[in-house]
Amino acid sequence: MKLKVHHIAFTVENLEESINWYEEKLQFKLISKHKSNDVDLAILELGEIRIELFNFGNETKQLPDYRKELMSDLKTIGTKHLCLQTEDLENTIQKLKEKGVDFITDIDNASFGGKYIFFKDCNGILIELIQV
Repeated sequence: MKLKVHHIAFTVENLEESINWYEEKLQFKLISKHKSNDVDLAILELGEIRIELFNFGNETKQLPDYRKELMSDLKTIGTKHLCLQTEDLENTIQKLKEKGVDFITDIDNASFGGKYIFFKDCNGILIELIQV
């Protein structure tokens, strides 16, 4: 059996704001957007990485406070974060800071090699940036 990741999905507070954030900050490209039943959906792509964004209008629930903090979230069962790999961590951090991205950790060493740092998207969703 041969498997590979197809996409990761996030529920977001504001679909248009989230699309714009991923396009402006991380250079994702919108490849489709539609409504299905009571959910607005968008699929964005960056190379082989795809993310699917959901918004349920008034039924969308806020991210709980305990999921907004890295260490608290790591202790909670479920999906933790999106991790994006870069060849030059410091340069990528600088470019993202110039675009207004706020980092929530300092650069640290990964246990399996390399170094990483965390930031959040416009919804408070954790994103890791890693250089291995």
